[in-house]
Amino acid sequence: MKDKDLYNIPSEACTKINEWLLKFPDGEKKPAIIYALHLIQKENKYIKSKHVDALANLLNLKKIDVYEVASFYSMFELEKVGKHTISVCTNVSCMLKGSDEILAYLERKLKIKVGTSSDEYFLKDERECLAACCGAPMMQVDHRYYENLTKEKVDKIIRDIENEK
Repeated sequence: MKDKDLYNIPSEACTKINEWLLKFPDGEKKPAIIYALHLIQKENKYIKSKHVDALANLLNLKKIDVYEVASFYSMFELEKVGKHTISVCTNVSCMLKGSDEILAYLERKLKIKVGTSSDEYFLKDERECLAACCGAPMMQVDHRYYENLTKEKVDKIIRDIENEK
């Protein structure tokens, strides 16, 4: 009953959201937005407009309150993307350690450009900083950090992802 559940949000997610709300003073619903969006995205891979509407209804908030959060944070996807999301840090520490070459290598290997997606991968972006300067160059795959990258390490990471299941 995934999308036919209450508010177009699976009932398990509604239960978790309601439990989360107990941490805050009565009537304070906005603190649950980020948590709820994470739950929805985990289930659906991206936040659909019907989810924004449903979450606003569930939390008794304006749709714009939910949309502002969903569109502000780069961790949320508002459009369909590949199964695995990749971001490569290209800030100073990573750039000095070869992140430009790693990014170019990923584009060739995955046959997609930054900002584009295939069914399997979404080479999301070049990040200004992913806060792992001591492990430069680094990338984030599905919100997991991979540091001290080389082309060989990238090959292993991609191979491991493809062998999951």
